[in-house]
Amino acid sequence: MTQEIKVNEAVEVSNSTDVVLRLAGESGEGVVSLGDLTVQMLVQMGLDIYTFQTFPAEIKGGTVMYQIRATESTTLSHGDAVDVFVALNRDGFSLFGDSLRENGILVYDSDVFTPDSDAGRTEYALPISTLALNEKQAVRSRVSPEQLKRLPPPKNIVGLGALLRLVNAPLEPAEQYVKDLFARKGDAIVEMNISALHSGARHISEQIESTGKRAPKVTPRFDMPKRLTLNGNQMLAMGAISAGCRFYSGYPITPATEIMEFLAKELPRFGGSAVQAEDEISALGMCLGSSYAGVKTMTASSGPGISLMVEMINLAGQSELPVVIVDVQRGGASTGMPTKTSQGDLNLALYGVHNESPRIVIAPTSVTDCFWTAVDAFNLAEAYQCPVILLSDQALATRKSTIEHPDLTQLEIIERLKPEAEDILKNGYLRFLDTPSGISPMSIPGMPGAQYVNTGIEHDEAGDPGYTPELATVSKEKRFRKLETCRIEQGSKFVRYFVGRDEAMIESIQDTDVGVIAFGSTEGVIREASQRAINEGFSVAHMHVRLLNPLPIAQIEQFASKCKTVLIPELNFSGQFANWLRVNTEIEFETHHKDEGLPFIPNEIYQKITSLAVS
Repeated sequence: MTQEIKVNEAVEVSNSTDVVLRLAGESGEGVVSLGDLTVQMLVQMGLDIYTFQTFPAEIKGGTVMYQIRATESTTLSHGDAVDVFVALNRDGFSLFGDSLRENGILVYDSDVFTPDSDAGRTEYALPISTLALNEKQAVRSRVSPEQLKRLPPPKNIVGLGALLRLVNAPLEPAEQYVKDLFARKGDAIVEMNISALHSGARHISEQIESTGKRAPKVTPRFDMPKRLTLNGNQMLAMGAISAGCRFYSGYPITPATEIMEFLAKELPRFGGSAVQAEDEISALGMCLGSSYAGVKTMTASSGPGISLMVEMINLAGQSELPVVIVDVQRGGASTGMPTKTSQGDLNLALYGVHNESPRIVIAPTSVTDCFWTAVDAFNLAEAYQCPVILLSDQALATRKSTIEHPDLTQLEIIERLKPEAEDILKNGYLRFLDTPSGISPMSIPGMPGAQYVNTGIEHDEAGDPGYTPELATVSKEKRFRKLETCRIEQGSKFVRYFVGRDEAMIESIQDTDVGVIAFGSTEGVIREASQRAINEGFSVAHMHVRLLNPLPIAQIEQFASKCKTVLIPELNFSGQFANWLRVNTEIEFETHHKDEGLPFIPNEIYQKITSLAVS
């Protein structure tokens, strides 16, 4: 029988509704499983969740870190400092324990190690391995020898019970989750895991009650409407399907593989197909063939795979074929740091081809925005008949957040311009007709009178090869004219302005001490840092750019003109976005960039903002 754990009201409990939990241990020890279980429970409490994970590149071994921030309000970052650190081994604590705040809480597996004492923190020794093994032994007579052999000790569930007790959370939702999760394995396994849940909670409870140790508290919000808990890769894939993607081809690569796995499962339900190609080159080649046939297509990779695709990206730009190419950026050059984050592929996205060809580059800003940016990517590809590179990153791709269900009534789907049958009969068909916008009607194979041949060779309006200087000049001007058309039509739609946490209109931003201009997944952390500075009396505004090529120059220069100092923060070594702004604008600014594999924390941006404001 399990023992009901009661909360001792006499124990000192903080009223925090903003708690940061960090789990660390050996790869394969169940750190991610424990993190996922904890997320499920916190979500069921109605809390807003924001996670961050970092894990080793090795197939086996190395240290995994899983961080969870849970708040009552909208969570914009994974936080500055850790309130509760759960260390499953010494290496995990050594590598990631320095973020534990003063007077923070350390929970450690006392079966594995004992940390050096520190009066500045509260410690809970939890013999996870022993407790889990005891629970397994308790059911050994109720399961078959073969099942017992394959049954792992429930260390994750022991840890879950301990964590839930630490944040004063009820155990009933976890009990139901355990019942649902293990029901098909039989009553004995269900009871073992429920007992393990209470065992972990009881062990922590006894320490709290006997010593008066501190424990944080997160207040449940059971009145919250049901929300989704998804990561950036999943939302991006969902956005692609909603935009009409019906063909995907890719090759596995960290951290983009999950997109292919999701679409392989879900695309057939919508009449689409997903193919694992032999390499990234053929993956994009398949996509271009499908696009030529009239199908909306996408591939996804990371920096090394995008490098292999550059010839095919040029083919898409030269032959004016719509295609979406997702780059989930990761750390380092070459193999680099494949499981860490970076914004270091911006130059590759902007310049990464021989000679020059047009492409659009956009970047999502949050898990929710991954959905809508995927929709935007397909709309832009179809509207301007060119490749669109979507720049995500590892931190955003693997980040889990609680989000509202996307309002599909807001979907606006754009299809490529096609020739009218009457025009074909009257005037014939020129696939690459030189138009004021640069956009030409694109036929689909089988349309009567609209057949054409499309290659990467320079060509005239009909698609026939040609090599004269006059033709080369006119054709290239025609293709690049589409980018200027895009800038004019889309520039204002792909920028957002914030004053602190809240979105603002550009007209409301006046005489600001520090203006921050950034792109990609740094939006939330900048909003949080800006709000902190505003709360202390500083004047701060923030512009986030989602369209990186063609760059919305007029909007950027207008925003900068309202700020005394402009700051450009980004996650790469050389300040690639800052350099891109120097090429395209006249604004002056300060930079703050790093490329260490980790995202910014709010305090980094806050310190930079305030130092500029007082200088």
